[in-house]
Amino acid sequence: MRVFSSSLSKVLAGLAVGGMALASVTAAQSQELKKINVLLANERTTSLYAAFAARELGFYEAEGLDVNLLSSATTVPYIAFLSNGDADLVMLDSAQVYQALNTQQPISVLYEAMQFAPEGIAVPYDSKIQGLRDLKGVTVGLASERDQVTTMVALGSVGMSIDDVSTVVVGDSGPVVVSAFRANQIDAYAAGSNDRFAMEAAGIPFRDITPSEVSENPGNSFVAWNPNKEEKRDIITRFMRAWAMATHAGIIDTKMMAAICKKNVPEQWEDMNVGMRLMNYAVYTTNVQRTRLRGSPQPDVWQRVQQPLIDLGELNAAADPSTFIDASFIEEVNNYTDEQVKQAIAKWKEANKDLLIQ
Repeated sequence: MRVFSSSLSKVLAGLAVGGMALASVTAAQSQELKKINVLLANERTTSLYAAFAARELGFYEAEGLDVNLLSSATTVPYIAFLSNGDADLVMLDSAQVYQALNTQQPISVLYEAMQFAPEGIAVPYDSKIQGLRDLKGVTVGLASERDQVTTMVALGSVGMSIDDVSTVVVGDSGPVVVSAFRANQIDAYAAGSNDRFAMEAAGIPFRDITPSEVSENPGNSFVAWNPNKEEKRDIITRFMRAWAMATHAGIIDTKMMAAICKKNVPEQWEDMNVGMRLMNYAVYTTNVQRTRLRGSPQPDVWQRVQQPLIDLGELNAAADPSTFIDASFIEEVNNYTDEQVKQAIAKWKEANKDLLIQ
């Protein structure tokens, strides 16, 4: 029996690992990128910074993906993109998920990109309105008809109803919303985080009066079509891992992420202070990890958030979360290290010194 010295064993082991690594790199370089079509709630916003951060930091490419982000400016229901195969993955809020389930759509929630909803009700910073109960008898401006539900759920949390206020759709243009406030046409504004910060950028700083318990629900989740979910498991997993790594990069280096956002969505960064507030809100509130593994679907939360929608008549019946949550992707999606993310950040910063924010 031949016995190798420990030092010789280490050398041979090193050569073996090195050879395997070289073979892996060579294979990766020769491998053609796999295309995946993804439809986000908004593909151009600091709120979903992972969308372009994953590209900037090289995570999509490292996963062997050619990511095509479909335009979110569509009147076609997102579910249709899944059913007809135009999208491999779509991002839905909790109400959209339940509405799809109520119409018997075969979908699964795979990953909670936002575990805190970005929608809420805001008032001007100097408003006399301090809480939801102070909205009785006033006019709430809506960014869109969808924000009627946001308003109904929020008011319901304090025992009020939509009949206690007046509502009017004012849109999501910051200057238009500001004009509506200044003309005393509205007293509060129900909208997503992008719209509220657009209001601030246009001249009116805001306060969010939405109770945290109202927003503690899956704001946006990645959803797949069951009939082809297994066939697309590999590319879906790779995409969500790149997304998770990019999201985590915001925590590790928020100023670097701000620089990436400023480069990709400059229109949200015309006022640096407003841009940074939106960046911090995205990193530390809406996209922050609230489960042991990033993105893990939360059955108890899904069970809780549907009841107000049923009470308001938005849903016909309750759905058992175990029938539409698929957590089988999560372990593999979280199979990355802090060091991998930090190396990508360092590489980007070295190559983009002129964009860094001090």
